[in-house]
Amino acid sequence: MSESRGRGRGVPPGPSRGRGRGGSDAGRGTSPARGDSRGAFGGRGQGRGDSQRGRGDRGGFRGGRGGGGGRGGGQYTDEFEIARGGTLLFTPAGETLQPPEKDVEQKENELVRGSGDISLSGLSLDDPGQITLPSRLSYGTKGRPIILRTNYFKLLTRPGAVIHRYEIDISPKITNQAGSTNRRKTRRLVELLIASNSHLRNAGVATDYGKFIVTAQKLPFGDAKSRTISQKYWEAEDDGPGPKATMYQVKISEDGRLPVQQLLDYISGAPGTPAMSIEKSAFLQALNLIMMRTANENPNIYGAGARNKFYPYPADLTRGFDLGGGLIALKGFYTSVRTSTQRLLVNINVANAAFYPAINLLGLMRIHTPNPANDGSSGLEQFISRLRVSHTYIPPLKNKNDPKSGVKKVKTVVGFSHPNPKFKQDFPPLGNAKTLKFECPELQAQGKISVQQYFKKKYNIELDKPDDPCINVGTREKPSWIPPELCFVMPGQQYGKKLDENQTAGMIKFAVRKPAENARRIVEQGAPMMGLSEVNQNLLAFGVRVLPSMITVRGRILPPVPVQYKLANKPKMATTANGTWNLRENMFSDGQRLRNWTFIKFVDNAIGPQDIQQFRNMLQKCGMGSDNPMPAEGVVRPLRPGKGFQDFNDKIIEENIGIAAKNKLKFLLVILPNKDAFIYSRVKFWAEIKYGIQTVCSVNMGFYDKRTGQFSPDYAANVAHKFNLKLGGMNQTLPSDKLVNVLKDGKTMLVGMDVTHPSPGSLEGSPSIAGIVASCDGRYGQWPASLRAQTSRKEMIEKLEEMFGERLDVWRTRNQGALPARVIIYRDGVSEGQYGTLLLEELPQIRRACEKKYPGGKGPKISLVVCGKRHHTRFYPTSTDDANDRTGNPPNGTVVDRGITMERGWDFFLQAHSAIQGTARPTHYIVLKEENGLNADDLQALTHNLCYLFGRATKAVSLCPPAYYADLLCERGRAYLYKEFNARDSATVTSGQRFDWDRAPWVRGVHKDLENTMFYI
Repeated sequence: MSESRGRGRGVPPGPSRGRGRGGSDAGRGTSPARGDSRGAFGGRGQGRGDSQRGRGDRGGFRGGRGGGGGRGGGQYTDEFEIARGGTLLFTPAGETLQPPEKDVEQKENELVRGSGDISLSGLSLDDPGQITLPSRLSYGTKGRPIILRTNYFKLLTRPGAVIHRYEIDISPKITNQAGSTNRRKTRRLVELLIASNSHLRNAGVATDYGKFIVTAQKLPFGDAKSRTISQKYWEAEDDGPGPKATMYQVKISEDGRLPVQQLLDYISGAPGTPAMSIEKSAFLQALNLIMMRTANENPNIYGAGARNKFYPYPADLTRGFDLGGGLIALKGFYTSVRTSTQRLLVNINVANAAFYPAINLLGLMRIHTPNPANDGSSGLEQFISRLRVSHTYIPPLKNKNDPKSGVKKVKTVVGFSHPNPKFKQDFPPLGNAKTLKFECPELQAQGKISVQQYFKKKYNIELDKPDDPCINVGTREKPSWIPPELCFVMPGQQYGKKLDENQTAGMIKFAVRKPAENARRIVEQGAPMMGLSEVNQNLLAFGVRVLPSMITVRGRILPPVPVQYKLANKPKMATTANGTWNLRENMFSDGQRLRNWTFIKFVDNAIGPQDIQQFRNMLQKCGMGSDNPMPAEGVVRPLRPGKGFQDFNDKIIEENIGIAAKNKLKFLLVILPNKDAFIYSRVKFWAEIKYGIQTVCSVNMGFYDKRTGQFSPDYAANVAHKFNLKLGGMNQTLPSDKLVNVLKDGKTMLVGMDVTHPSPGSLEGSPSIAGIVASCDGRYGQWPASLRAQTSRKEMIEKLEEMFGERLDVWRTRNQGALPARVIIYRDGVSEGQYGTLLLEELPQIRRACEKKYPGGKGPKISLVVCGKRHHTRFYPTSTDDANDRTGNPPNGTVVDRGITMERGWDFFLQAHSAIQGTARPTHYIVLKEENGLNADDLQALTHNLCYLFGRATKAVSLCPPAYYADLLCERGRAYLYKEFNARDSATVTSGQRFDWDRAPWVRGVHKDLENTMFYI
């Protein structure tokens, strides 16, 4: 509706990423738009709708009457799903399996024979300096050879192809309220610019719609290096620019030529080949823009994230998956151009994301919050904030009397009404169409008019739901109110905030698909959608074409690794199969006795003394043993459910852990009422930060088998793993013959490092969390840790010198004063563009720490390996003999180090685990420093074998344990700052509040009694 004075035009757009189309707005179809919101994503439709919508489809997401909430799952169907008993292999119709390309393998072998350290100048770095990466000294040979398909497609270029790059500069800047670039409006302006200039409309043009344009032919600027074009702005829903449309000046400037042959020479040449004069990243950026043009121009596809993910938005909402709470899940595709030895490749993978459904806004609000009039403040405002919504109740100027010719207007939701003394506003909180009033001389000469009255007098609209809160689509200073029943959510808007627990579970269920299903989806849907074709004119204009078949690569299956336990104080081997084994009839390698402990039950009707005795029996079977809990019956202090009782529950938790500390207890088994992240985090905070008590948390019914209701020995054994590690014991070890040479003398310290960052919904300025773990002796079963908060979103570890020094001190204490001769570091979470920064910032800190600790300052030999999980490489077996007979994934131990790996440098992909469900994601390991004489087989065997040493599981894990432990450590730091990292859910956090380092509840370390333990496990 109107600005506070009352002009009545409040209309709705909203941002969220992407554009959109489709959806089932539904509706009964009378004249001006109404919408009683019965049926969320379908059901009865969206009330009456507007005159152009007709009855609408019943849809597949019933969601209950009045918006309900929907339980998730909906009626989603997937045409790519493999029927039970169907083949587990992806075999494209009419396609013969092709072996890996021989000329590529020959070139790989040539490069290895002439290997030497390589400069980083060819990588994506701004200032590589003298930094070099170690070259690959060899390819791995150990293991059984296999051939795999992988989700890469070969990209071919025309000889002599040149890409011209231009920089875009827009004046005035297009910014949002926070002062940063408004990406949606910037994109729209560039779209208008291209549409109105013939030289930019042909097939040989691609853009990122913000900073760059690339062309196949040089733009006709004459002798000038740039050209400035005037461009008016209007929205896609408008007929054209209005009389007050903003005029922008868009300057297009030459930014260099990109001869593609230079890139091809670089990825095909020997290590001694001169570095490229142009950064590799510039070529890849240009090629990615070219590859994404087809999807970018498709009005049915919506880009998200960094614009390399694309989602076809369904016109029929039964094609989406109901996540509950007003969200649907959609499948799309990720795409990226990559380089490998002698060839360019296009990587395509399935992507999954949560979206807002394109339905009536009031219907959406009622799905999220069934009674928004009373409960609208409980997260609903944040849920719809910045949404783009449309309405059609304003008639066009040409024919004001025709109600069927309404103009579709799009605006952005700012929020609900609030009293605002700053702007001298006394609007009621959650004001509705009856209570929100403003001056409108046009319709009422004196006094104020309500929103309800305004729409009746102005548009002859009788509101169905005047008691629901109106939305503000203006600004905080000059609000413009509209009843949500008159608005419809624009399609294609991704949900960028944190999913709740149930939605996360639903997203996992939606995303999990067998590898053969995902492979077929990529080839049959993703590749065509992205325009991967030999006849795509957008590509051919640049001299580019892409072959439509996935490439094949050679892999190897490394042999399974037996793990060592003990029985009757003698070593005992556990045989592994498919990366798993059983603890039965085995005892921990070094079992510790549980003393000074008890159990606290924060819920009624939890486990009793008999169950605790069975748990103690399991500890005994595992080789631990335990004293009686004190008191024997434990402690019972039920908590209250719901966010409204967080402060109450926090006090109960602190009080009981404090009493335990006063009674000199050192270990608590904590029984929780449910998987409440707040309760869990507060237990860990009070126990580990303030009182110095080890804790293991279990959900109330966790100790009982879900099928029989009886005590579960398997679950008790899993809990025993954590107890033993926290007490300083070791669960399983590797037999000596499975230790690679650098580990056999016990003088190598293994290190894991990671950094995690604030998630959406965190307090402004919340810190990143840095963690480092390290082995403390030659048995590699205990991994004490150092933990710090640091500058928000800084990827490099700021206090690494201090933290690394702490790890060396612990090693020296436990090794009779000796320091390690070698250090092998697994660093998690570093992207390719940060390799140089890591070597320039983190490695010197490690060396300085060593200089201070080692006599004469001569430190250990260092190997530094980056572990990457956030990649999109997947492998698909080509033979049933090489496939897991349950999931269709490659077997655990699958390693690939050629065909798609770095053309210069040393990396490999390792799938050490057996995926329980879905498509297995291997870990990508990249060597940044190697001083310990490791070759390819050594490093691959070391990494693979270590994956059997993750102490709290009886299976090989997907990420090498040092990095895995570091990841868990950083998550523990997030738990200590739960309120700050979940500010939207915290009742104690006020709007606009920033993280305060001086008043923060935690910024480093743990209680001194836990410093050298695995408290984080």
